[in-house]
Amino acid sequence: MITTIMLYILFTILYGLMTPFTLLPNASLPSAFTNAMTSASAYISALNDFLPVGTLLTIIGLVVVIEIAINTFMLINWAIKKIPTIG
Repeated sequence: MITTIMLYILFTILYGLMTPFTLLPNASLPSAFTNAMTSASAYISALNDFLPVGTLLTIIGLVVVIEIAINTFMLINWAIKKIPTIG
């Protein structure tokens, strides 16, 4: 129930932030940005021949999730120690 409320609040905030962009009739990215994305994808596809980029992104994602879990655990322990009757 708490997770549902937190997700609802998050999606409401994101929707509120994105609403002004939906009101623009001709919103598009600059051509330099699209050219940069095309060039980056060409470089990544060339790198994929030597190192599997999908696997690397999966490993990096797992490392980030583990780091977030460790920092959350440390934050919870810090908060528990700040409670006078427990710590």
